[in-house]
Amino acid sequence: MNSNRRFLVVCSLAVLVLGGSVETLAQIEADAQKVFDRYAEALGGREAYADIETAKLGYSMEIPAAGFKMEGVGTFKRPNLSVFDGEVVGLGPIKKGYDGETGWSVDVIQGARELQGVELEKFVDESDPERELNLGDRYSSAKLAAKSPEGWVVVECVTRIDGQPETLYFDPESGLMQKRDYIENMGEQGQVPVSSRIVSYEKMGGFLMQALIEADMMGMNSIVRITDFEANVPVDEAIFKMPE
Repeated sequence: MNSNRRFLVVCSLAVLVLGGSVETLAQIEADAQKVFDRYAEALGGREAYADIETAKLGYSMEIPAAGFKMEGVGTFKRPNLSVFDGEVVGLGPIKKGYDGETGWSVDVIQGARELQGVELEKFVDESDPERELNLGDRYSSAKLAAKSPEGWVVVECVTRIDGQPETLYFDPESGLMQKRDYIENMGEQGQVPVSSRIVSYEKMGGFLMQALIEADMMGMNSIVRITDFEANVPVDEAIFKMPE
């Protein structure tokens, strides 16, 4: 699915979920879009992704205060297929995927279940390898704000999917995103503010990727690392289907 078609699909879904109109879903100010476009170019540009049909991504996640550790592999195939296979230390395997129609999750606590509504939309959005290249598609509004104390360019946004505020911070010299403040829906625990920092970028293939991310949420720090990336690998589409 190309970016224009994905844009239309997300708009339609947002209308159903938020009860808004299409006219309210395109308030990206020109200066904010310039920041998004510069960021995309700093990452390597859309042309760097043009010939990638499949990919595998190695990652790890750690929450030291909770004793949580996980390692896994994400596998992707155009137009929008994805699956994440992880192993949580002391808990067991966890899988989450999307086959182009159905989103699903399997873990030892909840078993196998189908993703629905906003949870599904957010998973599809967040598992898109090209999401950082198309930030304007992710928001119903975006505008420049005053620079941060660090001198970063600040863009205040509202997400299309769930109408939550996000604040993005960019280095004025490199154009790269440095920080992201957003709201995470934690179910019964309610909505929780999260502050996520991109500690480092690494060149993988022909483009830069967010290689080390640290986030603060509910008084705890989480650390996500991208350990490796491989493009155009053999992929069996059966792995994207929900396990029976």
